[in-house]
Amino acid sequence: MREINSDKDRSETTSPAAESRVAVFSRCGDVDRFTETLVATLGLNRIDARIHAAHVPGVLPEQLTQEQAEKAAVAVTKLGVSAAAVPAADIPNFDHPIVVHHAACSADGLEILGLTGARTSLIQWPNVEFVSVGYVPLETAHHSSAEPLVVVHSSPHTFDDVSEYVGLSGPACWIIANDPQRIYFLNHNRMNYDYLGPRKAGSATANFGEFLIDVAHFATDAFLTPATHTLLNQGSVDGYTFSTAEQLKQSSLVQFLLHRVIESEHLPKRQ
Repeated sequence: MREINSDKDRSETTSPAAESRVAVFSRCGDVDRFTETLVATLGLNRIDARIHAAHVPGVLPEQLTQEQAEKAAVAVTKLGVSAAAVPAADIPNFDHPIVVHHAACSADGLEILGLTGARTSLIQWPNVEFVSVGYVPLETAHHSSAEPLVVVHSSPHTFDDVSEYVGLSGPACWIIANDPQRIYFLNHNRMNYDYLGPRKAGSATANFGEFLIDVAHFATDAFLTPATHTLLNQGSVDGYTFSTAEQLKQSSLVQFLLHRVIESEHLPKRQ
């Protein structure tokens, strides 16, 4: 075993672990001030700091001690930009989700089904914590049916061809379950909707809309992102349209962390 025999070795052994990150939840109005704040609090060079400024909202990539992260978050918040220090262990990994191609909503929970239609897992509705939906560009040209959506839990409406732009896009969804945490990704045109029965239409967009309505109906404890609410309530197309699938993923991560921060602020603090 190597002996620790220098001041440098002792400092490395006793230094706090870099186990926190800074999550920025809103855009910065003054890029220059935001850049200088990151330079001053995190010791970044100006090029890296300015790149970070161009990519918020988001999670800054630096691994920090809790003290460093809290100091930076406070400094950023003073600029009028919402931010918080987040334990790195609490940041979900969206890079390796469980991709779902066949699912069904039932009173028991969200059923994940295999190729044969047999249930492979069940997510009980109280464990569905987070739902994030947005329209993203389709991989190929797509023309959805104009067949109206038959709605069971709300007033009739359609998810089809809201505009020419949306006609070139389609809905995708991120779902996070807890106990234990699992991350699922669903693409509307790669799903089997047999569980809908007579409600199943000839349009994947319409069927996905039915699926989302069922999820929102049953998962009453879940946090639905603003974009998800806008889509379900037939709001402005701009409110749930993303320029890329990556943008939807990053937005989902930020919204999930914001949800966790808000929830933690309402939890009783330990004495």
